[in-house]
Amino acid sequence: MTYGQYAPPKKSKTGLWITLALVFVLIAGGVAFTGFVTPGFFKTKPDTTSRATPEQLGQSFVNGVGEGRVSQLWCPIRSKRSYTFEQMAAVSEGAQLSTPAHQRAPQEYSAALTTGGQTVGIAMIPGEGGWCVRDAKVGGEPEPLPSLETKPSPRPDVKTGEEAGNKFVDAINARDIPAALSVLCEKVADTTRDGVQQIIHGEARYTVDNADVLTTAKQTILHLSGEVDGVRNPGRIETEDDAEGGPCVTSFSPDSD
Repeated sequence: MTYGQYAPPKKSKTGLWITLALVFVLIAGGVAFTGFVTPGFFKTKPDTTSRATPEQLGQSFVNGVGEGRVSQLWCPIRSKRSYTFEQMAAVSEGAQLSTPAHQRAPQEYSAALTTGGQTVGIAMIPGEGGWCVRDAKVGGEPEPLPSLETKPSPRPDVKTGEEAGNKFVDAINARDIPAALSVLCEKVADTTRDGVQQIIHGEARYTVDNADVLTTAKQTILHLSGEVDGVRNPGRIETEDDAEGGPCVTSFSPDSD
């Protein structure tokens, strides 16, 4: 610079730094809000898969209700109440554990949650790969099963299809899986065997209204009245009266006749 020339004063950068700091604060605040509130990518995702213990399964189920992800927590053979519960949970908001897992029977635990303003109890039993939910009941905890045994009892000595059908109904009402399976025919479909256990896993009650003995067809049809999930429905049992080993149940319709 030549002596005598004018040199303009240097501009202060203080204002620029203040502006940049404010912008940074606004951006950071926006990221924090969206990260923890919506879409929530900073939040820890609730665990909906752990089921090594009843306590873990109970919490996973509660988290799953809130996330809409409970299907993988049910036992393979599920109570019909399960489907009723899932329909209710699909339109519910929020889920909180209200009663922690506690033992109700030698191999069965229960817990309770609140969701959509309702109390829901769940029953949990050991399953493959951990514990699983066998039943969910709106309004209270499901009653524990007398036994988790699924091996059929010895075939009872029955003389008629009507007698076999009545023993089958008695076993369902007693929630006795081995006794119910003992009067099923050997060649009955696996879906029927599973369906019988689904009903017994719940708290269904049936009475026999009347029986039609079809002598020519060697078959008996028992017409039932039943209550499942607090709703009364008809039911139907069909037997094979000349089966090897004695009369046995070939089919069971728990909610239609």
